[in-house]
Amino acid sequence: MSERSTVFRLAEVYLIRAEARAQQSKIDLARDDVNAIRSRANVADVTTENVEELLVFIALERERELFAEFGHRWFDLKRRGEADAVLGALEDKEWTTSDQWFPIPQSAVKSNPNLN
Repeated sequence: MSERSTVFRLAEVYLIRAEARAQQSKIDLARDDVNAIRSRANVADVTTENVEELLVFIALERERELFAEFGHRWFDLKRRGEADAVLGALEDKEWTTSDQWFPIPQSAVKSNPNLN
């Protein structure tokens, strides 16, 4: 029997909630969530009053906080529709939009007429 473990860090929960609150224009609550993480790290609080600036800051905070953990960056880029802009700018890689889609195995396509 194999056991699978799931890691869900408190900082990630704060950042998910902060992003949701910012998208609902609940700036004070979103800022409080981000600042809870930043105060733990002993860095200055976020003070912006602008929704767009806060969303950009939350994205940067996710990059820093979740660096190299379980593909968070990849899924964030896809969720925010930024995969093409970020990965297409890489000079050493040929990037196409279809690179972000997970392929459906040909055997599944053949066995399910709804996938044709």
